Order: sequence, then structure tokens, then C-alpha cells
Amino acid sequence: MAAYVSQAEKELMWKLYQKYGTYKAVADKLNRNPGTVSRHVREYEAAVSAAGYILNQKDR
Repeated sequence: MAAYVSQAEKELMWKLYQKYGTYKAVADKLNRNPGTVSRHVREYEAAVSAAGYILNQKDR
């Protein structure tokens, strides 16, 4: 069974990824699997990107 990853932890994973640059470094810091970190960092980036796209469209 997969462990639950909260929204706050996803954001933390993303911030740490911005700082350290590798999924493995983040996984080591949070005691998580690098695959789990990778999946959630990419998911968070997609959500941020989509939100930015929508906000930029409203300005036009």
C-alpha cells in the first residue's frame, strides 16, 4: 500500500527539488523513494504551470 503524500509535503518536495536539483537528494532528506518524489514534483509543477497559464489568459 502506498503512503499518503499531503499537499504540503508535495509543495515541500517541489521546493527542495528547486534547491537540490535531484529527486534522490530530496528523497534522502524526506526519507521517501525517489520515484515518489519524482511523481509528486512533476504533478506539482504541472498544477503550478496550469494555474499560471489560466491567470495569464484572464489578463488578455
